[in-house]
Amino acid sequence: MNSLLGRILVAAAILMSVLLMLFALTRWLGAEQKPEEVQLYQGIPLDATLIQLDRRALNEAYHAQLIKLFGVWLTEGAREPRFITNGLQIARRAYHTAAQQIAVREQQILEQEQKQQQKP
Repeated sequence: MNSLLGRILVAAAILMSVLLMLFALTRWLGAEQKPEEVQLYQGIPLDATLIQLDRRALNEAYHAQLIKLFGVWLTEGAREPRFITNGLQIARRAYHTAAQQIAVREQQILEQEQKQQQKP
């Protein structure tokens, strides 16, 4: 009976070791891959009025997301900072991506307007 229990414990230890190695490998491989760049304006025509509204909406959405994050964190007793930290990182990364693409669109609109002004 003792040897059977020993075999079960060794098998369980081996299984746990393999699972931990797989988990570590998965995390390591995931860290190696960069997420695909999101193209927010692909196939959307330039529009100076709408790009201003896009920037305003981005700022308002970011603010609303922060209110949600802090609201949930405080409601849960502010015990686990990891959750709000992850949420803030995601929100800021998304904001930065969208703000960069809006800035590119704004520059394209300025260049388009300058070309139109130069035409006789």
